[in-house]
Amino acid sequence: MSKIEKKEIEEEKEEEKEEEEEKEEVEKKEEEEENEEEEKEEEEKEEIEKATQEVAMNLEKALDLKGLRKKIDDFVGKSELKKKLFNKADVKKDGDDLSPEEKIVGFFQALVNNDVPTLKALSEGTPADGGYLFPDEFRAELIKDLLGPTRMRSLVRVVPMKRDVLKIPKLGSRPHVTWTAENTAKSTTTADFGQKTLTAYKCAAILYTSQELVDDCDTFDVVKLIIELFADALAQEEDRVITAGGGSTEPTGLTSCSIASVTCSGNLGFDDIINLIYELPAQYRTRAKFLVANANIRELRKLKDSQNRYLWQEPIASGQPATFHGYPVIENNWLGEDEIYFGDFKLGYWLGDRQRMAVKVSDIAGDAWEKDMVGIRVVERIAGDCILEDAMRKLITIP
Repeated sequence: MSKIEKKEIEEEKEEEKEEEEEKEEVEKKEEEEENEEEEKEEEEKEEIEKATQEVAMNLEKALDLKGLRKKIDDFVGKSELKKKLFNKADVKKDGDDLSPEEKIVGFFQALVNNDVPTLKALSEGTPADGGYLFPDEFRAELIKDLLGPTRMRSLVRVVPMKRDVLKIPKLGSRPHVTWTAENTAKSTTTADFGQKTLTAYKCAAILYTSQELVDDCDTFDVVKLIIELFADALAQEEDRVITAGGGSTEPTGLTSCSIASVTCSGNLGFDDIINLIYELPAQYRTRAKFLVANANIRELRKLKDSQNRYLWQEPIASGQPATFHGYPVIENNWLGEDEIYFGDFKLGYWLGDRQRMAVKVSDIAGDAWEKDMVGIRVVERIAGDCILEDAMRKLITIP
């Protein structure tokens, strides 16, 4: 091979090498440009996503979409209850399939939302003066809270009333028993029956609550709280009228009845309590209880026997009343401080219960609308009077 040929070959290799290098540089540059474009696109994408999120957040805040989502979630959470109420043509039939808790919550939801079809399905009817009658499950839950061990409803006899007036035969005198010889005239005796009339009066309790609390009434716990508030208010008023009701526009209370009395001799002492106990006929002492105002409870707790031991006994179990000389003591501050009652109040006093409770809801009564409040009004009808005064006694003129 000549030098000229060898040189040409070398020049060709150099050219090829240069072309290869140029090609690599071009490819490298193109790759760098592509990477730069991808990075730029990624940055632009991130900026767009960030801007979109900011717009979405501002829009969500402006339109309160969180609140909307909560309502949607609440609606979904209530769907099972709604299915039970509305998945058939016969709404009443579906209402019967609900558990007591579901029926209570369903009724209350329908009440505050003015859901008339559901109210008609779950309520026990419509009273003459408007509103809706509580379903039995709702009323039972409320009555359960009225029956505390120290509530007057638990101490007296509760009788159901189908009408607003109930006439009760009252035994005025008992037959007399006599012994006679053979073939002699027998003495005749009669039992004297009088008559007591129980007249039901309307008692209304009104609760103003926030719209927020009403909106959360899809759980039994919230509805139970509202029931307890009404039960406490109604129980306090029942305690008052059973104890001190005047009898004209409300039930007749114990203090308005003709109950035989024992006069306190000076300051309240153990002898006065003994006189009160044994003034009550023996047949009524087995289930007898004391009704005592707070000031006199303080004095009873101070009394001691000859061994300097307190006569007052603390309750044996939680929820039970304390005892004095073996008889339960119930604090009742509707009584005056100058008197103490003792007797079998289940025999002596009857509470008539119409067993119907009506409820109405309004957001326009008073200033409820301005304060975003909802007024709930519960009405019960009860009657009360002393039926057997002989089963009760009272200690009077306590200084």
